[in-house]
Amino acid sequence: MDIRIDYSGNNLGKYYLIQKLGNGGFGAVYRVHDRILGVEKAIKILEASNPKEAYKLFNEAAIPYKCQHNHIIKINGGEIISFNGELVFVVDMELANGMSIENILKQKYISVNESLNIVRQILFAVEYSHLQGIIHRDIKPANILMDNGLPKLADFGLSTALGNVIKPWKWYVTHAAPETFVNNSIATVETDIFALGMTLYRMVNGIADWQLFLQGVPNVDKLIVAGKLINKLPVSPIVPEKVHRIIKRACNALPENRYHNATEMRNAIEKLCPFYTWERLEENYWRGNTFSGPRKEIYIETKKQSIKVIVTNNGRRSSIDSESFMDLLKAREYMFNYIKQTTIK
Repeated sequence: MDIRIDYSGNNLGKYYLIQKLGNGGFGAVYRVHDRILGVEKAIKILEASNPKEAYKLFNEAAIPYKCQHNHIIKINGGEIISFNGELVFVVDMELANGMSIENILKQKYISVNESLNIVRQILFAVEYSHLQGIIHRDIKPANILMDNGLPKLADFGLSTALGNVIKPWKWYVTHAAPETFVNNSIATVETDIFALGMTLYRMVNGIADWQLFLQGVPNVDKLIVAGKLINKLPVSPIVPEKVHRIIKRACNALPENRYHNATEMRNAIEKLCPFYTWERLEENYWRGNTFSGPRKEIYIETKKQSIKVIVTNNGRRSSIDSESFMDLLKAREYMFNYIKQTTIK
């Protein structure tokens, strides 16, 4: 089965394929109608070189039983189905009422503090699955779904039991920890931590098209295998250093230097003190909201003689924070630094 093709309108076993929701390197996700139960669901059709082997690993890990959590998309089960004379492995899942973080990033900016809060909640799910002995192996923005405002981790179809040898046929290369490129590498907690760090990097830096973004990075393949990609990636000027330090530790090339469990990484995020959540209204116009201070706006005002960065508190101009510049680049640098400094206390 070619996962690149849209099979909407076809029947796949008991499922009527209503709409293709997306696909990645390892499978396609469809909104479907379960003709036996009479309900709508989501299914993932995995592109496995050996569907029976994938099905065996899925069942041995007891994934549907072990991955039941408020921040995990419910997994009902998995089965092998014949389609056009070919066997495919299908994972039956809960249908989320919302978009993936990957799709949201393509439509709008997600603030640094929003990103931290989403990842913090997902870390509860990762912590739970790890305690059940399950390693996700495919954590990325496309697999974090917003379900009525609640972030949920999806797609445990590639998951494996803690300590299992990682099968070379499937994993998300750009989020893969360097140790996974070694033959017979073992699935560990730290491999998920690495992928979480890459996910957080993409979110706080507002990267909408990850593959296009990576095309601008020299020697990207070698950097990925060496675990040094994070050290060569640019950081948005609005991302606080404390946040980037969390990302760099999670994505350290050496597993022993990463967070050793999801709780550790979550605690690091929770130690941060969020202040202003900044919303990008236009390229040079931002609005900041907080529970413990005035609503702020910061924007660049260009005139013949000067370029001004205006800061307002509850609509009133702040003479202390507003500045004049002769250079637009300097004005933008000041604006971004102001946003960065007020994002976290």
